[in-house]
Amino acid sequence: MSKRFVNQKRNAVERYNQARNLGDVDEEIIPLLEHINSLDDYYTTSSCSGRIALLLEMGSKKDCRWLGKWHREITLQKLIKCLDDMPPEGVVWFKYESPILHIAAKTLEKAKKILYIARESGYKRVGIQGLKKERFLVEVCDTERVDCPLAENGILLVDEGYLKYLVAFSNMRFRRGRMKLAGLESSLSTNLG
Repeated sequence: MSKRFVNQKRNAVERYNQARNLGDVDEEIIPLLEHINSLDDYYTTSSCSGRIALLLEMGSKKDCRWLGKWHREITLQKLIKCLDDMPPEGVVWFKYESPILHIAAKTLEKAKKILYIARESGYKRVGIQGLKKERFLVEVCDTERVDCPLAENGILLVDEGYLKYLVAFSNMRFRRGRMKLAGLESSLSTNLG
């Protein structure tokens, strides 16, 4: 293994371990990240097992902030509680984001192997996102997502019936995303050692 890749991997794994120790890595994806990081020719960078969130948009990206973020299914009551505390300005977005993995591979051939495994596991949006010397960054994610404005300037734009539907719909997508992630984890374990 080249020194450059070893150094990149060591730095990435150190950042991952720090984030995990601070509780900034969602627990559901830790076994998969640990497995990939244990392999000589791969390591992970920012990854997530999927999430449901409320995001306050104030105009620019740097002014956005989370009103709620969950790496699990949510309840209508939890959503309403977060909306009760919404600020009087900005747009509140409801979001479901599918699992996403960023896997660095030492060689192009190793990156292609990840692409093949992910596609065979049902992921539609898979590609090489970064090409650097001895580092090919593969992004694995799905196309399922929900982005819905719920409130603007402190005024709720939808009724409770729609919120109930949105929670049920997103929880169903979340469960489906977790099942697909479990399939990917099994396939990676089988095919990458």
